[in-house]
Amino acid sequence: MKNVILFVLLASVSVWTFADQHGGLTKGYKGGPFKKMDRDGDGSITSQEHEQSIAEMVNKRRERFTMMDVDGNGIVTGEEAKAMRSHRSNKNKDRKTTAD
Repeated sequence: MKNVILFVLLASVSVWTFADQHGGLTKGYKGGPFKKMDRDGDGSITSQEHEQSIAEMVNKRRERFTMMDVDGNGIVTGEEAKAMRSHRSNKNKDRKTTAD
């Protein structure tokens, strides 16, 4: 029982911390991170919904790592990371220029 209470507490803190780091519960994309994690739209986040969101974040990070690892050796060097930042920055500038 103690472990369940601890898990629920940690999951709650994780959700609120995630939401706070992204501008609160209602700021951002489609109502904010809280609504994005609330898969069934019932106004609350279950531990399963929380775990799904974490898994999605991990998958996005893996994809980003793979994109940065240009030579495919399983290691991202400072140069590779810098090149990716530069590429993303240029892509964002192009997107803004197109939108104007």
